[in-house]
Amino acid sequence: MDAPRCPHCGETVTRALDLPYGWWEWQEDGYQLTTASERVDTAPWVHWDCMGELREFHPHDVGEPKVRARGHVVRSGSVPQ
Repeated sequence: MDAPRCPHCGETVTRALDLPYGWWEWQEDGYQLTTASERVDTAPWVHWDCMGELREFHPHDVGEPKVRARGHVVRSGSVPQ
């Protein structure tokens, strides 16, 4: 199974950030605000590569979910040792 494609840039969504409100990034002589949404009702996920919002996306909806706990990848729902 392949990862889904971003509806904004067409690239594969290999990383999605849970970052709806944005961040500040240094630009030579000051910080620039970068947001992950063009509206007030922000999407819960954004594409890592283009920062386009992924309004209908959730990682658990694609493939078999895994979580990283204490440096180990474990299956979703299992208890890390």
